[in-house]
Amino acid sequence: MIRRAALFAILSATPAAAQEWRFCVGVAPASHEIVISDIFTSGGEPARLEHRLQAWYRAHRGRTLTFQCPHGGDRVTALNGQTAALQFNHTMGYAVNGLPSNDVMTALGEDAF
Repeated sequence: MIRRAALFAILSATPAAAQEWRFCVGVAPASHEIVISDIFTSGGEPARLEHRLQAWYRAHRGRTLTFQCPHGGDRVTALNGQTAALQFNHTMGYAVNGLPSNDVMTALGEDAF
């Protein structure tokens, strides 16, 4: 009986989400505004991160942006993605603002470490 319980516990345990380096981009197309976050580590699902950042930004900055937080990887990959997003949006004529890591951590809470 104990072996079955132990086996069940091992098989039913869900693995912890792997921490990835990532960044998020918030977009307000009507005003040609982009917000790009500092890079951070998180194991959270992108949709959850995006929702939390959108709600935090609306509550603290008074504007609604649509956030995208792509899956990352290692730190260099995240930095390269962040740089590419910055360059692309400058090329498109968007005003690009930063979202500091302390704001990201406040917005995401336990989803970012």
